[in-house]
Amino acid sequence: MTRSTQRTGFTLIELLVVIAIIAILIGLMLPAIQKIRETAARVQCQNNLKQLGVGLVNFHGSYGKFPQPRGVFAYETVGFTEYKGWPYKILPQIEQNNLQAAVDASAPGYNINVNVRLFECPSDPRAGQDGSSITYSFGQTTAGLIWYVGVSGSLGVLPDGFTPTNSGVFQANSTGVAISDISDGTSNTLMLGERPPSADLVWGWWGFSDYDNVLATQDFIGGTLLYPGCPLPGIYRRGNVSNNCDSNHFWSLHEGGGNWAFADGSVRFVPYAAAALTIPLATRAGKEPADLSGF
Repeated sequence: MTRSTQRTGFTLIELLVVIAIIAILIGLMLPAIQKIRETAARVQCQNNLKQLGVGLVNFHGSYGKFPQPRGVFAYETVGFTEYKGWPYKILPQIEQNNLQAAVDASAPGYNINVNVRLFECPSDPRAGQDGSSITYSFGQTTAGLIWYVGVSGSLGVLPDGFTPTNSGVFQANSTGVAISDISDGTSNTLMLGERPPSADLVWGWWGFSDYDNVLATQDFIGGTLLYPGCPLPGIYRRGNVSNNCDSNHFWSLHEGGGNWAFADGSVRFVPYAAAALTIPLATRAGKEPADLSGF
C-alpha cells in the first residue's frame, strides 16, 4: 500500500510572490495613511485657531477691545518687537492663567520658553522646539514658538504707516481695536492666519510681538529689515520651513492653502488661489469689496 505524502510550507517562489504582494499593499496604503494624518493635523489646526479666536472674542467681552498687539515696553529704538504681545495677554482666556502668573513672577520674565500646544501646528515637525536668539538688551534668549499670527492690516512697513483704510484688528501701533472700529464687519475681517516660525527660529515667538506674531497680508518688513533680499511684498502663498524669507508672508504646511480666523471668531480654510482677497479682508475699515464665496 502506498502512503500519500502531504507537502507543507512554501516554495521560494511562492514566498517571493507573497512578499511582493505585501510590499505593493504597503505602497498603496502609505499615501492614504499620510493623507489621513494630514487631514487630522489640518482639523487640529482649525480647532487651535477656533479656540484662539474665541479667546480673543472673550477678551473683547471683558475689556471692550481686542488686546493690543505689542507688549509693555520697547527695548529697541524703533519700538519693534516688544515683550508680552497679544498671545501673552489672552492666556487667561485659553485656560493658561498659571502660565501668565508664572511669567509675571519671573525675573526679568522675558525668557518665555514654555511651549503652548494651542499655539503649535501639528503639521510642522518643529512643534515643541524653542526659538533662540541674542537680543539687543537681554542677551541670549529662548522662547516658545507660535504658528498663528495676528493680522495687522494690508500693508506692513516701518515706520508704522497705518491708516483706517489699511489697518487691521492687530494694528501694530494701537492700544487695542474695538469691534465698533471694524466697519467692514467682523465676518469679513481677518484676525489671525497661519505662518510658521522662521527657518532659523529667530522669529515666531509667542511671548514677544510685531514680526514674531503680527504680520500684514502684504508685508515689507522681513524683506528689508530682517532678511534682506527677500521678494517683496510678502503675499499669501506657499512656503518652506527651510527658507527664512517665507516668514515674511502668511502660509501653512497644509496642502493648497491655510486656515484663517475672522474677527467674529469663525475659522475658514482659504486657498492660495484667493491670495488677492486677503489684502482687502485684512483691513477693518477699508470698505473694499471682498467675496470668498467662490472659494
